[in-house]
Amino acid sequence: MLLQYLFQCSCPPTSEEVRYPEYVDVIVSACKYRSLILSSSGRLLYVQEEEFGITSTYLLNLDTDKKTSFTLPEGSNYFLTDDLIFHSLYGDDEYIWDIKTDKKYPIQRFAKSRFNAYVNGELNLNILAEALQEAGDVFLIDDDNIVALVTDFPNHPERNFNILRGDFPGGQANRAEQFLQQYDIIYQKVYQNVLPRFPNEVIFEDGKLIARVDGIYSVETGQQIVGRISSSRGWAVRGWTYDGSAVIYSHFRNPCVIQTNFGFLDGTICYLEVPQPVLKLKVPEEYLLPIETP
Repeated sequence: MLLQYLFQCSCPPTSEEVRYPEYVDVIVSACKYRSLILSSSGRLLYVQEEEFGITSTYLLNLDTDKKTSFTLPEGSNYFLTDDLIFHSLYGDDEYIWDIKTDKKYPIQRFAKSRFNAYVNGELNLNILAEALQEAGDVFLIDDDNIVALVTDFPNHPERNFNILRGDFPGGQANRAEQFLQQYDIIYQKVYQNVLPRFPNEVIFEDGKLIARVDGIYSVETGQQIVGRISSSRGWAVRGWTYDGSAVIYSHFRNPCVIQTNFGFLDGTICYLEVPQPVLKLKVPEEYLLPIETP
């Protein structure tokens, strides 16, 4: 680790890729990486890099490897689809941003979108269920916020809305999702992938493979089909790529060369961190789905 700390960023960029086996690709260099958001489809990666004190941001298309300069606004941003982003600035200035057309559509809270949203100060669950069932798309964001968009939503802004978990009765952390399941409402789960929400494991949508912090496993047999990508701890699963051919990993806690309490602190802190890259761990070809021919 000490040698990696001393020489990693002074070596040619290609040397970083060489340190890993063929089934691992370096997506973002450790020397530049600051943060990322993987779109819900697994096709786009929003990356923030920093080099020589200059920050740059871009979208990386994992299908074509094309990079497009792109910057998200300050606040919380979630990819509902590859084209639609839900934006909120500390609970205000909320809107749906169509990045393909660069148009923004304000979205209102459920209480303002329906005159009968509450009865005697209590959330009208039946009215909410009806409104969600009428929506074209329903998204559950970070298990905390439900966004509902009707079909052709740009032309019907008055029918789009969002509602927070805290508006639901009860004290369960997942009470918003429980409500969606109770009323048989079809929804998509969306995560921003920020601490502390890194998942320990993510199953691909076909249910056959599962990604864990130490590699990729077969759900049917429990066998590990691709082993640990690194001996260091702190790796996190960020999600599957769009076609199920690979998993994106990043570090939420960089390895530490020197830990100390400086002689007076109650706990230790890391004095020298070794930055780590963003990696793509590829599924062996024999486990990939066959390509359908017309």
